[in-house]
Amino acid sequence: MAGASRAERRRRLWEEALVLPPRRSLRESLVGELAGYLGLPEEEVYERCEGAAARLAASWRAAAPRTPAQVAAFYRRAGDYLYDLTRWHALVEDESALAAVGALEEALGRRARRVLDFGSGIGSLGILLARHGLEVTLAEINPSLRSYARWRLARRNLTARHLDPNREPLPGAAFDLIAAVDVLEHLPDPRAALIELAAALRPGGTLFVHLPPGGDPLRPMHLWESPETLLEPLEEAGLWLERAEGASFVLRRGPAPRYRLQGGLSLRRAEGGWALFSERPLAAFRLAPEAARLLAVLQEDGRTAAGAAREAGLPLARATALLEGFARRRVLARSGRTPPSRWPSVTVVVPARGRPRETRACVASLLALDYPRDLLEVLVVDDASEPPLARALAGLPVRVLRLEKRAGPSAARNLGLREARGEVVAFTDNDCEVLSGWLRALVAPLCEPGVEVVGGRVLSPRPEGALGAFEAVRSPLDMGPSGGRVGPGEAVPYLPSCNLAADRRALLKLGGFDEGMELGEDADLVWRAVRAGLGVRYEPSGQVVHRHRTRLVAFLRRRADYGASEADLQRRHPEAGRRMMVPAAGSLWLGALGALARSRRAAALLAALSALLVGAEVGAKLLRTRRAGALLPPPAVAGAVLRQHAAELYHLSAGVSRYYGLPLLAAALLSRPLRVPALLLLLVPPSVDHRRLRPGLSPAGFTLLWGLEMAAYQLGVWRGCLRHQTLQPLLPRLLPPPLLGGLRRILRRESPAHIRSYKL
Repeated sequence: MAGASRAERRRRLWEEALVLPPRRSLRESLVGELAGYLGLPEEEVYERCEGAAARLAASWRAAAPRTPAQVAAFYRRAGDYLYDLTRWHALVEDESALAAVGALEEALGRRARRVLDFGSGIGSLGILLARHGLEVTLAEINPSLRSYARWRLARRNLTARHLDPNREPLPGAAFDLIAAVDVLEHLPDPRAALIELAAALRPGGTLFVHLPPGGDPLRPMHLWESPETLLEPLEEAGLWLERAEGASFVLRRGPAPRYRLQGGLSLRRAEGGWALFSERPLAAFRLAPEAARLLAVLQEDGRTAAGAAREAGLPLARATALLEGFARRRVLARSGRTPPSRWPSVTVVVPARGRPRETRACVASLLALDYPRDLLEVLVVDDASEPPLARALAGLPVRVLRLEKRAGPSAARNLGLREARGEVVAFTDNDCEVLSGWLRALVAPLCEPGVEVVGGRVLSPRPEGALGAFEAVRSPLDMGPSGGRVGPGEAVPYLPSCNLAADRRALLKLGGFDEGMELGEDADLVWRAVRAGLGVRYEPSGQVVHRHRTRLVAFLRRRADYGASEADLQRRHPEAGRRMMVPAAGSLWLGALGALARSRRAAALLAALSALLVGAEVGAKLLRTRRAGALLPPPAVAGAVLRQHAAELYHLSAGVSRYYGLPLLAAALLSRPLRVPALLLLLVPPSVDHRRLRPGLSPAGFTLLWGLEMAAYQLGVWRGCLRHQTLQPLLPRLLPPPLLGGLRRILRRESPAHIRSYKL
């Protein structure tokens, strides 16, 4: 089903579950199946299906049930639902019945095992769930529907438990997911139903609800229509709304997350409304009224979505969508996560060659994880170590596989992937030790729909010596403290393989690690996953401590190897190619410094032009801040502009130094005009990094190690270019400076709250 739309995938799953050979269409198969069960001609069953909705509506109006007991009695006797549901599931008039497939998607994405279909009708959703290996319970009060559903599952060799919720209470804390598809609107007391269903969920469980559209004259038995009727008693039931997609609602049992406005952001009154304002970087967003009301209640203490919605006077579904959108854009900080209802089994694979003491320490840290021990398997793949690592691991409850011939870490990981017994496979290296909460932090996102690969943060041990202090702040394996999506163009572009977890089936389908790559195989894996449509996330709370190389030669060799992998990676993944912005004012200023050696007049002209551009930008941003409703003093705007240009110069210097520093240094030795700008380009990055990162080294020592690292990486890049016959790593895509476009127009962007934003 690759390349198919979501609706097409859902229809395919529905048809595969319900169509019985030799029938080919849903209508023929479902009508024929019911006819076979009842012993009636198919033409007669088809006619009964066509008129079932009208007969049910007439029966409801005639019975006029008012109390819950009367409503329940009506549904126990309503035999026409056999025909009405058959017609609905056959997708004769519309495809609204496919909402049930959303329950399956949710169950699989949550790694659910025990599932309840509440109001299961003729059992179609139960069939769909059972076909995918879930333990299914069908709750239905109508005995005719219950008997037919049992018959349908049996003829497909599927099993399920059947219960009558009016006679047998739902078991407490028993289910990972409960589906209520087009059911709750039939109940006169949705509050009581929600409380009962929430109690039947395990902590962290999911309630999937779908509500049909209102206003259907053939459905007088739909007793309420507003989603707020469903959502109002959520807190009382111990539930919270995770998301709403159209008429489908995903509710979770457990503590709700809290939201608060990020530091450095504030709301300011603007002409005709409110604006969200940031000084660093300088930006303002004109807010729609509902977004302004919502953010106003989040300026001080955190709020749940339900609390914020009440205070802002917004529907909960709308408030939740706005809050999640703002959190994705990092306008809001989101704290708290409901753990999954069921932790999956996990195999941790450790590729290892040599280092017996470090390997045992790594395994010992894995055995000390706070993950359920009966769900954890530790698998060490010995890549032809001499002596074999099994001796060093004697007495530890781990599996050890041995490669008799050295094959490399990718081959070792792939062997572990194939031999793993867990639903999830995680990877770390034998020069790492994991923190106790590492695995729970990585596995929790993998129990959310749309996430198949997760990586965590790689920390450094307590620094020992100058090289250790440098690595502690400059490690390329540390992706930083902020989580989010991963991929080309994202804030976190890739994940290191020493701290990685993934759905085992998805990783096998992807082909595992590329064994032909000596380095960069982790970035390649992540980018192939993104290209295949898998969800990849960075979760910094999943932490390992990595022992860095403590000898200078080994450190530089490794940096050169990293550089050498770029050519192969960019050849495989051109979408991840390097980008470089050349700032206009900064370039003119560098040109002025170079011109000093030849012509002071030319240097003064270039400097004046640079100052003119900066001044024009300050003026333009003053106008934009006023249009956005933020009245800032000119010095504040000028300071923001200068900080922006300083940042642009830093990034330009870092890119030039990393890829062209050695030839630039050689050219500067031969050409006097290049010496001052070259010296500036080479010294700005280590100077700024020393002040920003505070490495515990002297400025001179840090700059020396920074220069050696830069030179080693650069030599590695050239080596990779020669090996793969490409100059792609040295030819970045040049981006135009923002100043040129900013002087011509105001750039507007849409936020999740339909706010007008101004790039200041």
